[in-house]
Amino acid sequence: MAGYDVPSGKDSVAASPGRVTLRDIADAVGISISTASRALNGTPGISDAMRSRVQSAAERLNYAGASAGISSVTVLYDVHLTESGAEFMQAVQRGMERRARELGISLSMKLVGPSGMARMEPDDEEAGYLLLSMQPETLIQLLSERAVPAVIVNGREPLMRLDAIAPANRTGGYLAARHLLQLGHRRILTLGHPPRPTIRDRMAGNRRAMQEAGMEADDDLVIELEAMRTNLAYQAIRQRLETLKGRDFTAILSCNDACAFGAIAALTEAGLNVPGDVSVVGFDDIPTAALNSVPLTTIRIETEDIGARSVDCLIERIRSQDRLVTYTETAVKLVVRDSTGPALK
Repeated sequence: MAGYDVPSGKDSVAASPGRVTLRDIADAVGISISTASRALNGTPGISDAMRSRVQSAAERLNYAGASAGISSVTVLYDVHLTESGAEFMQAVQRGMERRARELGISLSMKLVGPSGMARMEPDDEEAGYLLLSMQPETLIQLLSERAVPAVIVNGREPLMRLDAIAPANRTGGYLAARHLLQLGHRRILTLGHPPRPTIRDRMAGNRRAMQEAGMEADDDLVIELEAMRTNLAYQAIRQRLETLKGRDFTAILSCNDACAFGAIAALTEAGLNVPGDVSVVGFDDIPTAALNSVPLTTIRIETEDIGARSVDCLIERIRSQDRLVTYTETAVKLVVRDSTGPALK
């Protein structure tokens, strides 16, 4: 057959049309995908004879994909974070799954809480881990000390022990605040959640824009939420309006879209118009942002792209564990809808 050299023998096989996956290699040799992955990845416990057979099959099939030797990676979620960022995390996961399919890699999902992180033992059968919207110190230290390939997704690690990918949160915070300032707003209330580094970055971007406009930081215009949930933002705005017998702000910068929805609900319930009386800006641009009762002005994150990039980053870490740790930021964009308008004179 022209174009292919098909050797004879037990593992004889012609190259498959299209992209060759790890499953093709396993089927050619008559073994499991896990065994094929371990053989190509140099994992101990595989005989020299088996490793040779797998490598020969890979060469015959022209298997040179980015995921060579990798059959499965695990995505870890913090069980508590799923309550506040379901839409965001689902979009990131779609990007992961799409890229994994393209590379012939399977993804397994695990929900873990604080106690589970403390007891976690990295699985030798897993090629690596994607930490989605979580960066607990105990887990990062464990993975780093054991040199387990892992990537923080939608987060950052100040000590740079693990690779990380996140949106440009400071830039997004800056764009959001600048938009309100350009509309004439000066009394801008911020809904934040300081425990998360990404939210601190967004708030830092807010402050930078305000400083450039000659405004001093006003702690009285910052509400620190216990979690980034719609109901908590609703309660915080409602309580402030009731305590002050009115409003002392003309705009709200929210740490995410879910909290912006809560803020809008509280304002509307109090008889205030959005954006006539108060403008509101979210962050993330989850699908429901454009469908809210007041379509939300927000900062768009390309969430599926972040998920896909995280898979590529993990593969590179697995294949070259000595390479320099990286922190990658992806661009964000201001999307203006109906929830923002000029400040009242």
